[in-house]
This record gives sequence, structure tokens and C-alpha cells, in this order.
Amino acid sequence: MKLVLYTTNLGICDIIYVRVWVVIMSEMKFRGVIVDYIDISAKPEKGFNFPFKIIIPKKLSDNPDLIYACNLPKNESENCSTMEELIERTKEDFCSIDPMLTHLCLTNGNPMIIPFVPRLKDFRPNFLGRDCLTNNFKISEYDEKYKKDMYLYNNLADQHKSIIQYAIDCLKNKEINADEKIIISGYSEGAMFATHFALLHPEIIKSVIAGGTGGVISMPIDYMDGYEFLYPTGTSGLKNFDFDSFRNISFFYYIGKEDRTDPAMPNFDDYHYMDENGNDCILKDECGNKTPFVDENGKQLLKLDENGNYTAKYNLFSDSEVNAINKVLGTVIQKRFIKQQEIYSNLGLNATFKLYSGNHKTIFDNRKEIFDDVDSFLRENLSKKVQKLK
Repeated sequence: MKLVLYTTNLGICDIIYVRVWVVIMSEMKFRGVIVDYIDISAKPEKGFNFPFKIIIPKKLSDNPDLIYACNLPKNESENCSTMEELIERTKEDFCSIDPMLTHLCLTNGNPMIIPFVPRLKDFRPNFLGRDCLTNNFKISEYDEKYKKDMYLYNNLADQHKSIIQYAIDCLKNKEINADEKIIISGYSEGAMFATHFALLHPEIIKSVIAGGTGGVISMPIDYMDGYEFLYPTGTSGLKNFDFDSFRNISFFYYIGKEDRTDPAMPNFDDYHYMDENGNDCILKDECGNKTPFVDENGKQLLKLDENGNYTAKYNLFSDSEVNAINKVLGTVIQKRFIKQQEIYSNLGLNATFKLYSGNHKTIFDNRKEIFDDVDSFLRENLSKKVQKLK
């Protein structure tokens, strides 16, 4: 409350109390740099059940963009006994803020929102998959203690939109006028979140920057070659998809030429081999995931079911989604990537697709080249939007 003294013409002094919204800004070290930050707690009355942080560089751009970070906290569910404790642990987890996000925020001088939505053992809300669209959450027996709190995840995409809107108001309170359309960025599973969110709320997005996609990005199509592409791989099942807003987004997608990490991997038999010490080993990719054997012709040895369909090796996508992705787009992620570039181009979308040296883990060894390309992409698209407004 703020106390205001008001004197009438008769000299009578009235006391009026005016409610003033005060946003507290503090300092912290983020990625070795001193920044300002604002901590916001969950505010169900404002439309979001989870906390978030706004990182504000000391030196802001003249016309700052608002960056939305696709944060991927580690699974701490087994180490906590309540949802409140789990959320508190998640608030300390910045490990998934990748080099691209750091560049967009600290180097380019843009405020960045980091949401803190905890994951469970077998529930990945930051993938923003079909379970988050339908509010049909499946949890493992290890996470039964959180069952009564699962309502907190309801309508999660709308919660993220409410976080963004509240953050914009917080920044305005500090006289920081960032663009009200966000740049959303993430890597690996965070890239999945970015492309999925773009299907659900394209009206608030200026640009999507997504890396390490595994050749699986959201496409604004319902069917292709006789296969259905349900959300999140496509738009089938979405009510009132806003294609006009989606095509106003500029997209920058990038993966490594040697990347083998595939979120839509079909089933295969584990390939065993003997290492130099005579130990029995299973073939794995650069991230430690099991990966199929590739024969001398470059063909992966994948399994089909009795109907000739692919089924899912992992639990990020359903069997039908994995089958559609691999039958229509291909089984090699770099070839899928090129196929999706063709699809985006045929739909008239403003999208850049880039392949860089490296695998899923080493791609940022070439970060200067990637950052330069992204900065040029953003400058070009900002220029186009300014010319359009004129």
C-alpha cells in the first residue's frame, strides 16, 4: 500500500490508500556474469501454477526481445516427498540452459524467462506432448505420491502463455519494454517443446530457434502420404489451429551432421559387441542411448511388427506417431530434416534449416558459426517485419 495525502479546497486533509504493484529485482551471477533477476512465485489466479525467473542482462539491447527458455530440469522426484519440495528443487536447476539461450540473453542483451516445471520419472511435461494437450497424465508407481497434485499440470500450454504475459507486465513495471511476441528457443527435448508450443500458441511467437531436433519437428499438417500426424508431430486433433499466425513465425532449425540421437527411434534388437578388454557391450549413441546396428550399406537394422509397422523404442512418441514419422520422413534423422525443410517450403513458411559439423553433444564446438547464422537470421527477419509495418 502507498499512503497519499489529498487536501480539498476547504483545507480538509483526506488519507487515501492506493495499491501499488512492486516488482522486486535483485542481482545474481548467471553463467559467470552478474545479471539482474526477478523471481515470480506460482500464481494460480493469474493462470500459472509453477514459478519462473526472469534473467535481465545489465546491458540491454536498445529494442530487446523477450526470450523464452525451454528449461529441462532433471528428474528429482525420487529425492522429494512432496510436490512443494520438488518445485523448490526444480527452481535451482539451470543445467539445460544451452549455449544458444545464453547467447540470445547475455550476448545479445535480451531478458529471458526460465519456467520451473518439475518432471517426474515417466512424465515429461517439458516435452509438451499429447498428454499435456489432453490432461491425461500417466505416472509410474514411483510417483504415486504426486498423484493428488497432478492437476497442477492441467492446460500446461496455456499456463506457459500466462507466464509470458505476466513476465511482460513485470518488465514494464521496471520500464523494460520488450517485444510482446517472444523468441522461443531450446535444444534437444527443449527444441521439441519450442516447436510443440508454436502449434498451440503461434499468436505470441515471433521466432522459433530449435536445435538437436532429431529430425522431428512439429508440422502444420494433418495427413501426409496416407498417414495421420497427430499433435505434437502435426495438427490432427487440434481444435482451431491458427495457421495464419503460424506462418508469421520465422523458424531456425539446426542439427549436427553426425547426430544420431533420435527421439522417434523405432524398435530394434540391441547390438552386442566385445570391447578391447573382452567385455560385452551394447551399441549406444553419443548421449548414451541404445542405437541400432548400421550395415555396410548404411542401413539401420530396425524391427517391424507383424503388420509391417514401426513401433516406438522410447516413450516420447506413440507407436502410430513413430510409424508415421519413419514411414513418411525416413529413418535417418538428417534425411528427415531435409524432408521437413521441403514440407515447410511447400507450405510457404519462413524457415531456415542448417546442418553443422558435430553430433548431438559436440555441435556447439562450432558455436561461433551457429551464433553468427542465428544473429543474421534474426536481423533479416526483424528488418522484414519493420518493412512490412511501413
